[in-house]
Amino acid sequence: MKLYYYDENGYYRAMSEAFLDPLETELQGKEVWLIPPHATTIEPPSSADGHIIKFNGKTWELEKMPDPEPEPELTLEELKAQKLKLVDAWTADKITGGFISQCTGKLVRYDSDKDTQLTMQGIALNVSTERFANEYPLGCPVRGYKEGETEKTIQYLNAAQVYTWCADLSSHIGACKQQGWIKQAQVEAALSKEDLDAIILD
Repeated sequence: MKLYYYDENGYYRAMSEAFLDPLETELQGKEVWLIPPHATTIEPPSSADGHIIKFNGKTWELEKMPDPEPEPELTLEELKAQKLKLVDAWTADKITGGFISQCTGKLVRYDSDKDTQLTMQGIALNVSTERFANEYPLGCPVRGYKEGETEKTIQYLNAAQVYTWCADLSSHIGACKQQGWIKQAQVEAALSKEDLDAIILD
């Protein structure tokens, strides 16, 4: 026998197998099932699309599911705050998304993630020392995509090229930030949701 459980308000919760009451079954000479509170042996409807199943004490009823509460409409200032967060993320992605440098005399797209930035800045501090010469006799190895190629290759940068690489990275970061500032100004100047939607973060 199956039991169908409902909460204190009558709404269906779960189903399980019922257990016999061994003492009462023996005393009465017939099967007596244990039925806990908030449970019934009456089977609920098999289909309830768009409805909630509720037990009224005698039978199951289908109660129409309430429509979801509409999302509150955001104010223009709240929409601007959301857009500014997107601009910040967009700017950060552009900064760490790679940059072009000709430090070796050829166009190469290098990584510009945080780890690469920190590593190269640390190396740049030591390019004029014996340590740099000893650790990188062939030049500092940096991977990148040469123009027209789809696989990364290692570029070996000498001291001057490391400086140029770092200078190009700094220029890249500065350009990305300026683009971000332009977008921020556009957000601040927006007079409507349509104005905000028109600000494209490519």
